[in-house]
Amino acid sequence: MSSKSGTETATGRTGSIAARLTFWYALLSVALIASTGSVLYWVLADRLSREDDQLLAGKIAEVRAVLLLHPSDYAALREEVQHEATTFRGIYIRVLDMQGQVVAASPISNAAVGLFAARFPDDERGWDWNAGDGRKYRVMSGTFDMDSSRFTVHAALDLSKEGQLLATYWRTLLLIIAVAMMFATAAGYLIARRGMRPASRLAAIVDELGAGDLHRRVGNEAWPSELRPLATNFDHLLSRLEDSFARISCFSADIAHELRTPLHILRGEAEITLTRDRSSEDYRACIESAMDEYDRLSHMVEALLFLARTEQPAAQLDRQLLDMEQKIAAVCAFYQAMADEQGVTLIARGNGNVFADSGLLRRALGNLVGNGLRHTPSGGQIVIEAKTLRNHAAEITISDTGCGIAPEDLPRVLERFYRADGARLRHGYGTGLGLAIVQSIMHLHGGTVSIQSELDHGTVVTLTFINAAGTA
Repeated sequence: MSSKSGTETATGRTGSIAARLTFWYALLSVALIASTGSVLYWVLADRLSREDDQLLAGKIAEVRAVLLLHPSDYAALREEVQHEATTFRGIYIRVLDMQGQVVAASPISNAAVGLFAARFPDDERGWDWNAGDGRKYRVMSGTFDMDSSRFTVHAALDLSKEGQLLATYWRTLLLIIAVAMMFATAAGYLIARRGMRPASRLAAIVDELGAGDLHRRVGNEAWPSELRPLATNFDHLLSRLEDSFARISCFSADIAHELRTPLHILRGEAEITLTRDRSSEDYRACIESAMDEYDRLSHMVEALLFLARTEQPAAQLDRQLLDMEQKIAAVCAFYQAMADEQGVTLIARGNGNVFADSGLLRRALGNLVGNGLRHTPSGGQIVIEAKTLRNHAAEITISDTGCGIAPEDLPRVLERFYRADGARLRHGYGTGLGLAIVQSIMHLHGGTVSIQSELDHGTVVTLTFINAAGTA
């Protein structure tokens, strides 16, 4: 297992948030207590060392004072050294003359036999000396001249009791850290679990939601500040899902309605034809009528499949830099025969480039031109104009002089299966999906489609492609 995986497991990164919070809370508590205890331990040890040095320096000063009062009375000096040894247990003093002979010395215990046998540096600062049995001593030296003599004083202090004190302090600190870690873990887990209750409640509410509860909202409740954005975003998701479900339900109802009409026509004509023997001309007329309905159904299914593909997030576009003048000319050439038959003039003008999918652009223009031909009377005209806007955007306008669209119908003409009053159709009838397909194509390209219309004066449809030349 890698160190990264081990760390993730240790911190609960793959587990619960409560376990992760508990781990870090306990780790922080133990780190603070251990740091504080270590600092206090260091302060205590340093303070004891300073006091030991002051004590040893004081003993050396007392020996010097005795020598000043009784320079030739070594008996008084020995008495003072003996007194210090008996008064303060663990204190050892030795006085040497210029020749290195011992003038006075306190009794040495068996444990400290080798204390004064060691060579000490001529340093008035204290230092530590370790005996062979593991004992530790604090030693200090002092040298001073008196008349024609020089005396050296060695003072030592047994640090056994201080070592025991520091060891006891350290064991107590470790015990406190262990207890604190257990307490911090338990308390941290309880605090984390309590703090995570709103998240659990939010999860329970979300788990209760079904397809029939999309109207509910969870952001209105009093959530903690950390969960409020999550609740708000979840409400936005519910709103989008509710809107999608409503559109799907409406779309399904529209499909059922649109499919039911031609199926009823087909079945009705077939039943009427089969009620009695008919001539071959009657059967032929029935079949021709059925072929018209089959053709309408085929176009409707094809349009529905196209809309379904364009709504997929993974829908891919084969964008290319296209010459708008050529594309418009190709569409006009395709519909020219139909326009001539209906007495409608097709006019193409303008130029420029557009960065778009060639097949989808032609389909969008074809749907708009075909829609205009169905609504434009004989003698009218349809104008397709292309131009380049600022920021490399492109605009294609399809305008006709047809019957126009009523103001109440204009906001809904881009909806699927929506058709205006059928009495205004000049030739045949559509599926109500042509403009919806145009809008889906423009959405795929990141562009927009807008419609302006006036009854009995015509309609203008504008396609706007953003960054048409492929440059920002």
